[in-house]
Amino acid sequence: MAARRQAGFTLIEALVAMMIVAIVVISFIGIRTNALLDATRARNWRLAREIAEERLSELRAGAHEMTPESGTVVSLADRYAEGWSYKVVIGESAVTDLESEIANEASGGDGAARERSDWQRQREDYRRASERGLSYADYQDQMAQDDYLRRMEEQAPSEDEFEEVAVAVYFPKLEPDYPGQKDALLIKARVSTLAISGYTPQQAASVARAKGLSAAGEGASAPGTGGTGTGGAER
Repeated sequence: MAARRQAGFTLIEALVAMMIVAIVVISFIGIRTNALLDATRARNWRLAREIAEERLSELRAGAHEMTPESGTVVSLADRYAEGWSYKVVIGESAVTDLESEIANEASGGDGAARERSDWQRQREDYRRASERGLSYADYQDQMAQDDYLRRMEEQAPSEDEFEEVAVAVYFPKLEPDYPGQKDALLIKARVSTLAISGYTPQQAASVARAKGLSAAGEGASAPGTGGTGTGGAER
């Protein structure tokens, strides 16, 4: 009888020990999984910044054959992974709209966060209006008409004229609570319209002559030599 009681205690002790081991193993797996997620998340953000900075550097250098189409999403699935993409936006109003859009998506549609984003955007608009010597209402009216492509039709690309440019890189969220959603990283800078166009100074001068404008950039380099525009400092 005593032997059976002792054997029973041993079985219970074995079960308890197995439960403790199972809890420890499960906890370790959870910690390891979280660590892998954190490492992958950090790697994605670092890669997104590298992509954005590379694209912005190309824009500053004028290292592209065609003027980028503002707001067009370009897939990066062939170079990186499914769900990766980027887009370039040109012009103050377009950049501000993109910043507000990303902030709202990051907040998950939270009303208070959206109000903060709208307030920050309004404050930025007041600052820009003040820099231009305009009232807030006049600045808003100007922005409603301030389309980059329209202005480019009216003037030639120049090293002395700058536009605000932003590059946003999108990549999948790793959190299981947000299936199918994406994170976004945005960087911006002021870039010369000559660099954005991808023209050489000679080509810009030809465009200016064709439009009957002053040939800004004419004579910037010797005939027959290539050239690229210069960009501004990142903000």
